[in-house]
Amino acid sequence: MKIKKWLTATAVATSSLVLLSSMAFAADTVKSNMVLKLNGKDAEYAAQSYLLDSNLYAPYTALARSLGAEAQWKADTKTLTLRKSGGTLEFTVDMKTVTVNGVKLALATPLQMVGDTAHVPVRFVYEAFGYSVGYDAQTRTVSLSSDTKPGLRILGINEGQYHLGSDLKVAVLAQNQTLTDYTVNKTAKPGEGHMLVWLDTDLDPKVATQSFKGEPLVFSNLKPGAHTLTVQLVGNDGLPLQPDVKQTIKFNTAKLSILADLDPQKAAGMRTEGVIANTKGHVFTVDSDSKKLFRIMADSGKFEVLTELPRAATGLGLDAAGNLYLASGGQEGVILRVLAKDLEGGAFETAKVETYVSGVAGANGMAFDKAGNLYITGGANGNIYRVAPDRTLKTFKSDILPERTDQLIVVNGIAFGQDGKLYVSDTSGGAINRFPMNADGSIGAAEKVAKSPLLYGADGINFGPDGALYVAVNERNSIVRVTVDGIVTEVAHNDNNGPLEFPASPYFVGNTLYISNFDLPRGDNKPSEPGIGSSIAIIQFGEATK
Repeated sequence: MKIKKWLTATAVATSSLVLLSSMAFAADTVKSNMVLKLNGKDAEYAAQSYLLDSNLYAPYTALARSLGAEAQWKADTKTLTLRKSGGTLEFTVDMKTVTVNGVKLALATPLQMVGDTAHVPVRFVYEAFGYSVGYDAQTRTVSLSSDTKPGLRILGINEGQYHLGSDLKVAVLAQNQTLTDYTVNKTAKPGEGHMLVWLDTDLDPKVATQSFKGEPLVFSNLKPGAHTLTVQLVGNDGLPLQPDVKQTIKFNTAKLSILADLDPQKAAGMRTEGVIANTKGHVFTVDSDSKKLFRIMADSGKFEVLTELPRAATGLGLDAAGNLYLASGGQEGVILRVLAKDLEGGAFETAKVETYVSGVAGANGMAFDKAGNLYITGGANGNIYRVAPDRTLKTFKSDILPERTDQLIVVNGIAFGQDGKLYVSDTSGGAINRFPMNADGSIGAAEKVAKSPLLYGADGINFGPDGALYVAVNERNSIVRVTVDGIVTEVAHNDNNGPLEFPASPYFVGNTLYISNFDLPRGDNKPSEPGIGSSIAIIQFGEATK
C-alpha cells in the first residue's frame, strides 16, 4: 500500500518582500557596480555589495549597523537573526524561507554566503524594517530612505489573496513605534504603544486582540469564504495614534482536499489529465494509459469504471444536453462522444463511444460557445479548431510561438469569458491569451491577458463564480487565479508530495473546484513517486467575492 501524505497546502503572500517561486536561484555572484544611497548619503558597504540574479546583497554586519539592528550569526547552522524594535527576521543560508516574528514565509532572495561572510538581500531587510527602496535605472542608483512616522507591515496574507486551510498565522512588524506591555505601561508616551487586531468583527477595542510581544497572530477555525483582517497601532492608553495608523486586508479562505484517489495501491502509474463534472453530482475523468473512463460521486468520492475508450483521451467537455466529449490528440486527432443517457447508467460497451469528428491534430482542451460550436486547442501546432453543430470543421491559426524548447505547447486550456472572448493558456510562455470572436465564428488576433513566472506550465483553465480565471499550472504543482484585467495571484502550491501533483485541469461546479492530477514527473512534481498520485483534488471556496 502506498503511504498517503495528507498535507495542508498554504498560499503564501506575494509582494516585494515575499514571493513564491519555483525558479532555480543562480549560484554565481557578481561584484555590484550600483550606487547605494542611505538617506541621501553613500552607504558605507556599497563597495562590499554583490549582485545575485539581479538582486542586491550586502554583508550582514555592515547592513545591521546601518539599521541599528542587533545581529546574531550562528556559524554551525548558518543561521542569521536580525532584531529591531520588536521585529525579528531569521534567515538560513540558501533556504527559500524567512521567519518573521515566528511566521515562516517564502522568500525569493535567500541568505547567501560570499566567501566566509553571510550576505543578506538588501531590499527585503530594509523594507521589512520600514524603509522605502527606490531604483534609478539610468544612474544604477539604489536609494534607501527611512521614515520617522509610525507604520505597520503585515506579512503572511495579502489583499485579495486566497488562503488554504482553516488556520491563519500572520506576522506584523511595527515601524518607528516601540511595542510595550500595556498592562504595565499605561501612560501614553510618544513612540510607545501596542497593536489592536480584529478579524471579521466590528472595530470595537473591547473585542480586539491586543499584541505587544512581536508574537505570531494566529486565527483558527476559519470557514471558507471572505474575511477581513484589521491591525491598528495605539498608544499605551489604548487610544489610536494621531494621525491614525491602521491597515485593513480583505482575503478569502478555501479548503483543499482529495476527493478520490484513483489508484490506492500506487503513488504513480496512472495519468488523469482531464476532469469535468455535471450538476447531477457526477465527476468524470480518463486514465490515458488504460483508456478507462471513470465516474466519481461528488458527495462521497466513490468511483467506478464506465467503459474503456477506443483511444486515449485528455481534455473533456459537456454540451448543453449533457453529452460528454473527449479529446484524443495525436497527428490524426479525434473527438469522441458519449451520450448523456449512457453516463447516468452502469458500465457500458466501448461500441457506445462514437467518433464525433476527426482531423483535429493535437486535440486537447475544449470549450462550447452559446451557439453550440465546439472550440478545440491543438497544443504545439498552435491551431484552434471549431466544430459546428453539423460537425463541419474549421481551423484557425493562433500565431503564438513557443518560448521554451523543452515545452512547445502554445495553446492548451480553453474557456469562454463573460465578455464573449475565447481565453487560452500558453504553456510554453507562461501566459494567458484571449481572442475576440468574429461574427462568422472565426477568431481575431491574440490579446495578452497576463504573463508571469507563476504561469509557467499553464494547462487547463476554467472561470470561477467570482469571474476570474483559474489555471492549473502543472510544472509548479499550483492553482493560479488570473483576473480578466491581468492580475495574477497564487491560490495553492505544494511540492511533489501533493495534494496537487502536476495538476492538469480545473472545473467549477458552484463554489467547488475539481482538479485532475496528471502526476507526470516534471518541474516541482519531479520525481512523481511520492504522494497520492493520479487523483481528483477539490478546493472548496465558500461564497464567491468579486
